[in-house]
Formats: sequence, C-alpha cells, structure tokens
Amino acid sequence: MHPMTSADVFKLLESEGLPQNLQASVSQLFEAIQQGHTALQLSNEDADLWAKTLSESEIATLFAINHGALQIRRHFAQELRVARALKNRSSHPPLTISIDPRQLMPHADASQQRAIVGAARQHLAIVTGGPGTGKTTTAAAIVAAKRTLFQRKPRVSLVAPTGKAAVRLTESFQAAISKMPTADLEGVVATTIHRQLNDLNSADIVLIDEASMVSLDLFDQLLKSVSQDAHLILMGDPNQLASVEAGSILKVITESSALSNHCFQLTQRHRIEGHKALAELQDLCLSGEPQRFIQGIKDLNIFWETNQSLDRLQSALLDGYLQYFEDLRRKGVPTTPDFQCLTAISEGVGGRRMINHLVQAETQRLGLNGFGERLLVTENQPGIGVFNGDVGVVIDSYDFANPRVQFDNIEQPLRKNQLGAVESAWAISIHRSQGSEYLSVFICLPEPTVSRSRFKPSRELLYTALTRAKESVQLFATESMIVEAISRTTHRVTCLDHFLKTS
Repeated sequence: MHPMTSADVFKLLESEGLPQNLQASVSQLFEAIQQGHTALQLSNEDADLWAKTLSESEIATLFAINHGALQIRRHFAQELRVARALKNRSSHPPLTISIDPRQLMPHADASQQRAIVGAARQHLAIVTGGPGTGKTTTAAAIVAAKRTLFQRKPRVSLVAPTGKAAVRLTESFQAAISKMPTADLEGVVATTIHRQLNDLNSADIVLIDEASMVSLDLFDQLLKSVSQDAHLILMGDPNQLASVEAGSILKVITESSALSNHCFQLTQRHRIEGHKALAELQDLCLSGEPQRFIQGIKDLNIFWETNQSLDRLQSALLDGYLQYFEDLRRKGVPTTPDFQCLTAISEGVGGRRMINHLVQAETQRLGLNGFGERLLVTENQPGIGVFNGDVGVVIDSYDFANPRVQFDNIEQPLRKNQLGAVESAWAISIHRSQGSEYLSVFICLPEPTVSRSRFKPSRELLYTALTRAKESVQLFATESMIVEAISRTTHRVTCLDHFLKTS
C-alpha cells in the first residue's frame, strides 16, 4: 500500500484542515490504487468540496482534482507528463516516404499492410492484435521501412517488460528481419525495459513489446529516457491484463480518440491456423457470454475438470509434466517443458503454493533431487542481469550446496544463492505468465479457500491465460468461476485519456 495510508498521514490531513467527511474518499483512493486505478471518481458534491479544500490548504501538494476525479499528486503529474509526451510525438506530420509493404512482407494481410504503411510514416505508432496476428513480424517490417529515413544504420532498441518476453521478441524480430535482405538490422537484441532505461536516449527507433504490462510509473520513466526525435512503436494486446501496478496505458491509448490516427489493429490470425479450437475459445472468452464459452468448451472437446478435489488436480498436473520428467531422467539435460500450469490464486487447492509442493514432491520421488526445477526470481538483481519475473532452470542436483541455474537471456549459469528471493515455477500466476508462451497450458481458476479473499476472476485474467497457449489448454475450474470470470471485465479509472484530449 502507498505510504500515505499511514495513520500519521491522516493526522497530517486533519491538521491541514481536511474535512472529516472527505477522509473516507482518501481511504477509498488508496484502496483503488491497490487495485490498479490511478484515480477515484467523485460525486459532484465531493468534487466541489475537494476543489475548494485544495485551493485553501497545503494538502494540494499531496492530492489533485481533475475532471471530477481525485488523484495523488504523483499519479496526476505522471499522467500529465505521459499525455504531453505522447501528444508531442503525435504532432509530428506524417512522413512522405514511398512504402510497398509487399516487398517487406509478401504475404501480409490487409490489416498488416495498412499498419506497415501507416506506422512507418508516424513518429508514434501503436500496433495491437491478438495472438497469432503477426504483431512482431509487422513491427519488424515497420522498422525496416523506417530504415530508409536514415542516412546511416539506425540505432534500434527493442524492449519488453520481462526477460522471457525479451527473448521471444529477439527471436521473432530476427526471424522476420532475416527475410528482409534490405533491412540491414541483423543482430538487434531485445532486453528488458529496466536494463535499457539508461541507454534509450541514443536510440533512433524504440520498439516496446507487451505494452499492456507496462505500468504508469515505468512508462513515464521510459518516455523521459527516449529522445524527442526517436520513433516510438508500442506493441501489444489491450485485451490482456493490465500492469500489476497502477495504470492501464495501452488500453487507454488504444481507446482514446486523441491518438486514433496512430493506432493500427491487426485482425487476421496466422500462427494458430492449425489450432482453430484454441482461437475459437479465445474469441468466445472475449464475447462476454458465459454460456457460449461453456458450450464452446464442450463442443471443442477442451479438457475441463470441474471436480476441485486434490486427487484430480494432482493427477492432471503429473500427467502434464510426465514427459518433461522422463526427458530429464533419460537425457540428463534440462529442456523447456511443453506444459505449464497457470493459476489465479496462491493458496488452497489449485493455488500456486500447493501445486508447487505437489510437483516438487513428485520430482523427489523420481530421484531428480532438484535437477530440472524451474525457478522464478521474485526480486530485481540488476548487478547480475536478473530481474523480477525471470525464470531459470536448475542444471545441477541439490546434492550440490549451491546448484547452478541457467537463464535464457544470460550466457553463463548463475549460482542459486546469487539470485536472492526465488520460488518454484511449476505453477506461476497468470499475471507473471504475460510475455511467455507454452505449447500446452493448464489453467487453474479455483474457488478461493481463504476466508475473505479479495480475489475476483475477470475476463481479462482468463483471456490472458488462454492466450499463453500455442496449441492446447486444459481448465481446472468450477462452472460458477467460469461464469464469474467471463461476466466481469476490468475497467481501471485513470485521467490519462482526459489529459490526452486536453493537454
């Protein structure tokens, strides 16, 4: 929780003359911030009273009123800066360059062609689309088209919120560029936003992947780091979960009329053409109609375990990881599992801790003794290039006092005791799975067993989990939780759109 929730702050507010009847809205604002909002919409009466109070009191240094909404001053300042920075970039007149998208992407569909031509001419471009719509390939073609604007090879920075997403972005971007012989952009490697923040000011083109995951605070830092003359490309799926921290940057931008000329939506799926059942299930999720989704599960023959027993859960999990365990024992070299469990809660049957315990117990029974364990880093370690959310694999047995852990984005393995806080990643939260993909995904959406749980499933949560799968999904959920998830959509209250329209 924000430090302003302390009793000391409330005493300060009292001493500065905050009327008693407005103190409730302060508590509500801090509660809203915890849920990802950056503003609290007020009644007309409260908004007027707050405006009068702020004009007469020193607490104006702590709070702001904007468009009938209450904000802490920090969020007010950040959203105003972000809006102005985006509007400044959008004010550049479109470039008059000749572009034939089919030369860069011979098989580009109509929406991809529009995106390549339109985005290449803009200093600010937002490319959105669901899984399999070719966002990275299209973005690579946009960057290649921009190449003609520079007398020299442009400095291109590719960034993503997580290490896994950065690895995926590098692979996809380079695969796309290799088919564009005139691009001259081989060797460009993506890193996390945190790793590259201090170097972005020298970039000519900055491409940000998985932009839906970027918080207001991080996006504000990013925009301050990027040169005013640089071309900025945002890429992502606004239907996925927003950042764990406050803000809903991508969704607000794509829905704002102020930037509509800079947004390009890709509409045709390509990558999952061979897995139409999965694509159809994702679409049914976005429809917002629970019964259609449930009928779709049945019609498409999707594995769905409604019985929330521990035995059923254990059986499904161990079946899923069976091939990985057999490969570990046979080959003696850790690979990436084709199967990944994603869960919505941390405690109880179907919770992250219980699942990790169940799977870890099985590895002990098989005599693996930690070899091949997936480890999730839960705190930033910038000194060794490891950040919160990175996943590595243990390549030694725990018979060693300090086994080595290999990460995709780091050449040499690291010792486990270098990593700080880690936890098993046999099951990870749906939030943490963003930016990653797996062949098969096992989605746990169980009923919370913790009393007074604040967990509320949402359409965005389920959709995000479904879109992590490349080939197949399995569901562990009661019908009531499915209905609740599909029926509830998350809307974060912010003032960013207002600033985009007025700044």
